[in-house]
Amino acid sequence: MRPIVTILMTGMLLLPVPSLTRAERSDLRGSGTPLTAQASSREQDLRRWWQNLSPEERQRLRALRERWQAMPPEQQQAVRDRLDAFRRLPSNEQERIRENYRRWQQLAPEEQERLRGRFRRWRELPPERREALRERLQEFRNLPPEERERLRREWQERRRLEGAERDRPHDMPPRPVPRPRAPRSR
Repeated sequence: MRPIVTILMTGMLLLPVPSLTRAERSDLRGSGTPLTAQASSREQDLRRWWQNLSPEERQRLRALRERWQAMPPEQQQAVRDRLDAFRRLPSNEQERIRENYRRWQQLAPEEQERLRGRFRRWRELPPERREALRERLQEFRNLPPEERERLRREWQERRRLEGAERDRPHDMPPRPVPRPRAPRSR
């Protein structure tokens, strides 16, 4: 599940960000009237934020100006916060996210929609269920590679035999180590 979440989060990180006002653009280019003292704190924050971006980040964001202008201020702030958080990540983590995003872009639209549906269903699960699934996934990851591969083959064969075309986030390999279950109370 983590790669899917990472891919989706990467897509959200790359949503459009600031389109500057004419005064801000002039000020940033150094040719024109600087922002006046009457500029709102929001405009000043945006200006500082924009100045701290790398030229590459600015170029990427300029292409998305129209979508940015259509966003409500709260959504713009959320996007800026995500981008700031991304910029604070170690470079190897940033590169991993970029690679996942490139992989996401290469997926067919139908596959992207299928994964979005899985992510939506994952978010709708109760927190206890998500935590239990995370624990099972961690147990699976802690197994030796040969055992993981054997379980994957069994899981795929079982799905094939069932004819299941299900696409649920809780479709996971079988639990590697059975645990006793508590009796249900009715």
